[in-house]
Amino acid sequence: MSLDDKWAVIINLKSGKKNFRIQMNYLFRKLKDASIDYEHRITEFAGHAVLIARQFAKRQFRNFLVVGGDGTISEVINGIFDPSIEHVPNLKIALIPRGTGNDWARFWGLSRDYHHSIQTFLEGKSRKIDIGRLDFILEGEPQSRFFINSVGFGLDARVCHNTNRLKRYVGSHAFLYFAALVWAVFKYKPKEAHISAAEKQIDDTLFTMNIANGCYSGGGMKQNPDAVPYDGKLDLMMARKPSFKDILTALPLVFNGSILEHPVIESFRTQKLLLNTQNGRYFEADGIVVHYAPPVEVSIIPDAIEMVVR
Repeated sequence: MSLDDKWAVIINLKSGKKNFRIQMNYLFRKLKDASIDYEHRITEFAGHAVLIARQFAKRQFRNFLVVGGDGTISEVINGIFDPSIEHVPNLKIALIPRGTGNDWARFWGLSRDYHHSIQTFLEGKSRKIDIGRLDFILEGEPQSRFFINSVGFGLDARVCHNTNRLKRYVGSHAFLYFAALVWAVFKYKPKEAHISAAEKQIDDTLFTMNIANGCYSGGGMKQNPDAVPYDGKLDLMMARKPSFKDILTALPLVFNGSILEHPVIESFRTQKLLLNTQNGRYFEADGIVVHYAPPVEVSIIPDAIEMVVR
């Protein structure tokens, strides 16, 4: 069997440890029953999935099955699309969700019930999707970061940072996103920013900004409710400096999908933008905190890879 048919299976043990061995034995049995050829690796540390996926990609693997959460599939995407690798055509990725937020899985209706998500994979339906890309300079060296779901700046990045800090003390639970959001909302101070795109130029204070390929973020919030990852566009929403009243009235709207109706919110769609922020330090990409130095270019790669879907 050629590598056109073989699957690289990348498993994050830390994404939901409960019943891990039972779930993996079930997966391997179903792969064998379906006569699917594969190699599997289990991650051992943060960022390991990037290295594993990169090695598989260098060996010309075309198919990647990710067992993990948003962060794991994001790391795999960054390994696959590493600029140093000569890419093969017709790449395909599938997901068996085991994370905390599972925002990318939520968009596709993939369940944390591993029986359901494995059956979805075995049925093999797929469609081409877009991938986001960020380019910036750090310590004098050009850097590229890819994202599959969304990227956030300002408050959005601070919430992710706070969530990761809270995980050290209370573990991974869905309520962490809300706790981290409330914590950040009342402490974060907006910064001056310049956004340049073909569609719009913005010079203002930036409280929060989410640039989305998929509509969900932060464990079920809908900051860009109309975003779909197959239209060749990025959906952007940003909030300028809000008042205390603005914050209180906006919070419920983030969860019911009507946040774009709030008067403090600016939104538009684009294929590429340049963001320059005052004192930029880090952004979050698919829930992973990434340090950077402004400016940063954010762009979309249309039809970059096939996703196995329901």
